[in-house]
Amino acid sequence: MAPKHGLAALQAEEKSAKRVKNSETPASRSATPADITGKVPFTVHYPQMNSKRKLSKKEQELVNHAEFQESPFVAKGAAKKGELDQHYTVTPFKEWDAMKKYNNFIIQGETYKNHHFVYVRGEDTPKGNVERDKDFWVARILQVRAINPQHVYALVAWMYWPEELPPPKTKTTDTVNSISGQRKYHGSHELIASNYMEVLDVLSFAGKADVEHWKEEDDNLTSKLYWRQTFCRETQELSALRKHCICDGYFNPEIPMLICDNPDCKVWLHEECLLDSILTKTCERLLGPEAEDAAPAKTNGRKTKTGRKPWKGKFAAHINAEEGGSHTTVTITDLRSNSEGPKTWTERVSCLKCDALLE
Repeated sequence: MAPKHGLAALQAEEKSAKRVKNSETPASRSATPADITGKVPFTVHYPQMNSKRKLSKKEQELVNHAEFQESPFVAKGAAKKGELDQHYTVTPFKEWDAMKKYNNFIIQGETYKNHHFVYVRGEDTPKGNVERDKDFWVARILQVRAINPQHVYALVAWMYWPEELPPPKTKTTDTVNSISGQRKYHGSHELIASNYMEVLDVLSFAGKADVEHWKEEDDNLTSKLYWRQTFCRETQELSALRKHCICDGYFNPEIPMLICDNPDCKVWLHEECLLDSILTKTCERLLGPEAEDAAPAKTNGRKTKTGRKPWKGKFAAHINAEEGGSHTTVTITDLRSNSEGPKTWTERVSCLKCDALLE
């Protein structure tokens, strides 16, 4: 069965287990039938199609019954074309093959179709009316089969909430904590598409989910939920994203960024990076050698985010970027109690890459 939304390390035989929150080895999401005391009778395997070693009888059976799934998720930053495409086998073979395929089905008057996104109830989903999206799992329907109207099953591909991702194999500076793979650029309504698959009883579905594929071409998200990255089961890696700013960081759509108006530049800038640059320059201008002693380290001419911030406790600032304003400005406040001169003043903001003033 597909590991629970949390993507456990690859195993030849993936075993089911109860869902465990904040686990470095997330559990299976197999406990999602309509009757929570029962289990869906089908299991998804990922056979080794081109193995150079001699396969066991059981492994060869999985290869012989394998089907190919072309993933509906294609990320702009995928490492290679068809990265999430894969062969899979559903067991028991005879029972799965005997069921008839359908293009849609109806639950409580609502029609579900192949490729619809759905909310899925899990063991931890509260009973009764649930308002929080994250109390559910989210999946995309790939295929529907049925024995009869009372036994309808869907093959799904799992979507993952960022906090349910496993910690990255290589440590990164933008992870939120050490127990998950969530990154600082992940929004609160963001999902990660994957090629982990599972067969579910459709009575575990709690409704259709409106999920948009956001290609980062603009910041006008028309759907509450969105995905832009994929997580590959085989490589255990997230797809790459478009880089922004002089820090080569990413865009969290819930945190505003500013764009340079210079047509030859047009770089998007993090407000955090702008403020750090402005306050560092203010500190150097007003404190002189004192600021140099506390200056952050530099790498290739760029200040690193891990360096010390000489302005901490001495100066503060906020960007004034209200709509209708003629220019983008910053208001700086001198926090020192014994300083001379103005305590608050306003300056124009310039691009960190080309030094052009921002409009």
